[in-house]
Amino acid sequence: MNLLQTKNPARKAGDTHSVNTRADVTPTVFSAMEAGAKPVRSRLARQLTLGRQLFFGDALVALAFAIWWQQWTWPLLLGWTLIVASHASAGLYRPRLHLALLDQAPQLLSHSFIAVTVALTVPALLGVPLELRRHAAGGALLIGGMLAARGIIFAAVRVGRISGAVAHPTLMIGNGPRARKVVGVLARHRSYGLSVTGYLADVATEAGEAGGDWNHLGSLDDLAAVVRERGIEILVFDETTSHQRGLLEAYRAWAGAPSAFVLPQSWEASGAAGTDDRIGGVPIVRVRRGWSLGQRLGKRLFDLTMALFGLVVLFPLMAVVAVLIMAEDGHSPLFKQVRVGRDGKLFTMYKFRSMRPASATTTDTAWSAESTARIGRIGRFIRATSIDELPQLFNIVHGDMTFVGPRPERPYYVRQFSAMFPEYGSRHRVTVGLTGLAQVSGLRGDTSIDDRIFHDNYYIDHWNLWLDIKVLIWTVGQAFGARGS
Repeated sequence: MNLLQTKNPARKAGDTHSVNTRADVTPTVFSAMEAGAKPVRSRLARQLTLGRQLFFGDALVALAFAIWWQQWTWPLLLGWTLIVASHASAGLYRPRLHLALLDQAPQLLSHSFIAVTVALTVPALLGVPLELRRHAAGGALLIGGMLAARGIIFAAVRVGRISGAVAHPTLMIGNGPRARKVVGVLARHRSYGLSVTGYLADVATEAGEAGGDWNHLGSLDDLAAVVRERGIEILVFDETTSHQRGLLEAYRAWAGAPSAFVLPQSWEASGAAGTDDRIGGVPIVRVRRGWSLGQRLGKRLFDLTMALFGLVVLFPLMAVVAVLIMAEDGHSPLFKQVRVGRDGKLFTMYKFRSMRPASATTTDTAWSAESTARIGRIGRFIRATSIDELPQLFNIVHGDMTFVGPRPERPYYVRQFSAMFPEYGSRHRVTVGLTGLAQVSGLRGDTSIDDRIFHDNYYIDHWNLWLDIKVLIWTVGQAFGARGS
């Protein structure tokens, strides 16, 4: 298969508990990060971050509203809770560089309106007596108060940045045209709160080619040392430079690293405009090393609810399928296989068996296209309809998997792909999924691994709960289409 043709042989597994998912890229920088660089505790982490300020502002509005508004009842409290949850899942509490309430207003209003509507409609349908006109007015006042609080916080943060009270030491990684433009903008506009110390590049450029502090501080191999010596709190990666050297992959594995952003090559590469950031006219995206605690808890609650409901509803179907598989060839209906999960940890994934049993060596290393001759009649049907994936609901309940995420791969191929593609290991920042953005985008079976990596990392960096819902809807729509994982 062409995807596996590589000059780098796969490394043999020596750890039965986890798989090293990092490619052998930028060894000098990576070893320096691991061994020589001290963890950096940014003022963004030590002090009250913008995200916490926004949450406390919303909490203060809720408290003031509860004291003042006589008609405050639990439906409006539920509405406030749903607003906060939706804002958190959409990344609306994340720190931003470009602070403009009007940029976020459409998303804030739509989330808030839906949350309050649900909070008032569901109790009414359940027979709870409500004065809908008064409660609707209360919901509108609540939403207006939360918007006003956010606007006041944005204004206060901008004042702090312009006055110099908030100025985070920043290091530019790379010296391309976008990097030079951003340095010039930051030098002219202190409202972004970033104070550029200099830049790293293997080849220096003339000081006159960019505005602001265009100081060459060393090569890319000096990254860890410069961060430690200069007290850097923010890294800004030029996408082209970081991709060529595999720096983003190394950064994500760097314990205690500063916060980081990347300058993509186009707005299209930056993702959903509602949650992305910019410096002047240049798009900039925060590098995620994983999901926040709130996002993980929200996703886990969604997974548990859906998985338990699915097991209850689908248990009769699963029982019938298990009986049919055993009747066809007399073997166990379940297929168990070791896969690589979050942070490279191994787990046992379950499926309904759709092929006649083979040796463990064959199932651990054979690509799916090479095993189709062993598929029986029942197996062909359950694969075509994705019914063979249903036992993974138990993996979801156990916590090894989630409904939507990067599909788990076998250790043999993880080692090969990690050696071939620098960004492959970044897929394992989060819990692996029953389905994923790559799969619903047609990347199943014998398709480009590089494209799968791009889709998986895009999903991680732009996750929100609605994206999960969309992927699940697309998955159901494709249930009778092509197979392969």
